[in-house]
Amino acid sequence: MPETARLLAEIEAAAACIAPWRPLHTMIAINPLQGLEDLPFEAATAEAARLFGGRPWPDAGMVAPALADGRISTTMLTVAALRHGRPELADPDRLIKALQHEVVPGRRAAIGAAADLDRLTGFWLAAFLDQGQATWAMPDRELGFYRAWRRLARHDRAIPDRRRIDRLPDDPAVLVHQRLGGLDAATREDIIRAHLVALPGWVAHLRWRVAEGGHHPWNAVAPASLLDYVAVRLALADLLGVTLPPVAAPAGPADRRLRAPAGLVALEAWEESHRQRLLTMLTSTPPAADAGGSAQPLGQIVLCIDVRSEVLRRHLEATGPWATLGFAGFFGVPVAVRPFGEDDPHASCPVLLRPRHLVDEHPLPEAADLAVRHLAGRRRLGGLKSLVKELKAGVAGSFGYIEATGLAHGAAMMLRTLTPRLAERLSTGFGRAVMPEVPVAPGLDLHHDHDHDHDHHHHGDAEDLILGLSPAEQAFFAEGALRVMGLTKGFAELVVFCGHGGHTVNNVFASGLDCGACGGNRGGPNARILAALLNAPAVRAALAARGIVIPEATRFLSAEHDTTTDRVALDPDPVAASRQSFRRLQADLDRARRAAAAERASHLTGADPADPVRAVEKRAADWSEVRPEWALAGNAAFIVGDRALTRHLDLGGRSFLHSYDWQADADGRLLEVILTAPMVVAEWINTQYLFSTLDNDTWGAGSKTIHDPVAGLGVLKGNGPDLAVGLPLQSVMVADGQIRHEPLRLMAVVQAPRARVEAAIERHAVLSTLFDNGWVALAVLDPETGCSWRRDRNGTWLQALPEQPPEVTSESGALASATPIPA
Repeated sequence: MPETARLLAEIEAAAACIAPWRPLHTMIAINPLQGLEDLPFEAATAEAARLFGGRPWPDAGMVAPALADGRISTTMLTVAALRHGRPELADPDRLIKALQHEVVPGRRAAIGAAADLDRLTGFWLAAFLDQGQATWAMPDRELGFYRAWRRLARHDRAIPDRRRIDRLPDDPAVLVHQRLGGLDAATREDIIRAHLVALPGWVAHLRWRVAEGGHHPWNAVAPASLLDYVAVRLALADLLGVTLPPVAAPAGPADRRLRAPAGLVALEAWEESHRQRLLTMLTSTPPAADAGGSAQPLGQIVLCIDVRSEVLRRHLEATGPWATLGFAGFFGVPVAVRPFGEDDPHASCPVLLRPRHLVDEHPLPEAADLAVRHLAGRRRLGGLKSLVKELKAGVAGSFGYIEATGLAHGAAMMLRTLTPRLAERLSTGFGRAVMPEVPVAPGLDLHHDHDHDHDHHHHGDAEDLILGLSPAEQAFFAEGALRVMGLTKGFAELVVFCGHGGHTVNNVFASGLDCGACGGNRGGPNARILAALLNAPAVRAALAARGIVIPEATRFLSAEHDTTTDRVALDPDPVAASRQSFRRLQADLDRARRAAAAERASHLTGADPADPVRAVEKRAADWSEVRPEWALAGNAAFIVGDRALTRHLDLGGRSFLHSYDWQADADGRLLEVILTAPMVVAEWINTQYLFSTLDNDTWGAGSKTIHDPVAGLGVLKGNGPDLAVGLPLQSVMVADGQIRHEPLRLMAVVQAPRARVEAAIERHAVLSTLFDNGWVALAVLDPETGCSWRRDRNGTWLQALPEQPPEVTSESGALASATPIPA
């Protein structure tokens, strides 16, 4: 009916300010203010503070050390202060004092009956959305949240006058109309928004579930909707006697005249200080001795654009004649992957894409015996785990289980606590004895076992997947990957595609260490797929017909980079194994690992600098370690260009590096792919780290020490009612008041003709939104003219590093010589 359609539209509009949030087992970064990106950054952060509470700018504790050690230059501080009409903040002491007295809305803390409303809503959501953590599942979940709640809530003694629940309508839309139907549309939407922002974490997850629709099996078990959520909230509010004040929609940029907060001035000065230093480095002449980038390399290693890869690339290139490239870690193959021995596949591509194809991993022919043992061991271990779970949950069996196994569990806990590396070796050794590792290869050929209508298989978290790839699709994905990464000629003897993943134990945020381009999964399977495609004679023949000729001697390999320990594991390849270059690569990867581990260990509290490899391995195996690695902390730039632009620089693991050959992209289409996909994902990562640092209680997940895993999909903060989203405190902070991640917005630096970049922005609204609204800054290093440019938020191009900085005039008439900040 039209009324219901109108109601659904109002609910969706009210929820638009809340970004969707995936479950932690496939965690990927997202801008928590994504729903406000159509506003300028200044307006969006002000609206976010109003809607959710929390501080969206740096505080005095963050800014003071940065001023003291020069990370915020006084020149940039003066420019930022004058630009915002607050010249008094150019004085560092006055800036700190202003930050200390700046009033920022705190996170809303419901009290009294409103707190009961939040607690009860969170309790029932956890029960309904549970994905295997609960021993007994909530019944009737297939009916939807509202109807399942209505059937059971009459038994909840925490709900006053619960007998009234029987008289509630069966249709959630009818209930919402009963409660809000007499109000005008704007007021109705504002009341709905008040209930949504009360529990933004749960609503964020519901928004993801709704967006997934029928593409995720969880929705078949427990179909979720925002309408159900609103209906349950309104019903509980009525039973508890709670009336929430309406929350108005975000105001447009023209509707506000804001005095710039001191925190915004500090943020902008900090960002520009870093950006000016980076651009100075990038535009300096590379050392003449940098021969590694010009000589024919012994091998080409393609790693993910992830900032952690920059460290390994730099150290690997220092060991010998190796060239490295950067490319999004799914390697241009948007598929779902089903690992060998597992029943369900996972989407192994950016969440911007939805896979249509399923690739199964199969044992290599020579590993047939290992495969049989692996499957038998998997069945035995699976049966043992099920038995243990039943014994633990049983009313009577749990006592006998504890009596029988308590001593063994105690010994295992002591071993894991005192000697975590030994415990992991023993555990790994036992696992491999029972369920040995099996070398695998992707099954790429398209299956034609059935007619077209039945050539689709429903598996896991993707629906209607085609098993395998047609010959034309194989050539299409192979060509696309090579062209985007700029590798269409000059192939070395070895070309390695290196995916990545983290290594940690006892960590519900483990997927946050894996590859975001693979949907929060490990990137090894995608590397194997692209290597297999490019080794296939039919694919090479198709590529040759399209102008990409791969020498017969070139062999494509796959590998996976463990970002926690910096170990790179090359997949077995009998053709390459006999080559001297392969043995040299293995040795140099080990040398690079030791150097990269030493660099990482220097940033890890308590790591032994004398044995960095042992130090990072210990952290990876230690079940009490809250910081196994720093992941992408520190990220601040997205650099698109030839490796010669950055090869001579130590970028400190703070830059995403995407390879791009501007001369091979005359129409600019490849650049558009890079800017509208990998750069957008980098902006999500950057803003998640930014806001998780600025106010971790509001935009992040809080401290791991109080996390309570819930529903198999996330965590609560202690006994709090809301699902925690964002990054844990330990991912961005060294200690209380001491940040590890510098809260800076992303700057994209593109090595391409300026006109080509401008054309891409004009063709894609997502780019004009990010650049014009100040979510991402843009610099262009034009290789045709040799000039470097900054684009301001009005679309005007300025010299990035003018020789004579112009004078900036403040409203009070004072002059300050400084480099301008693009508006």
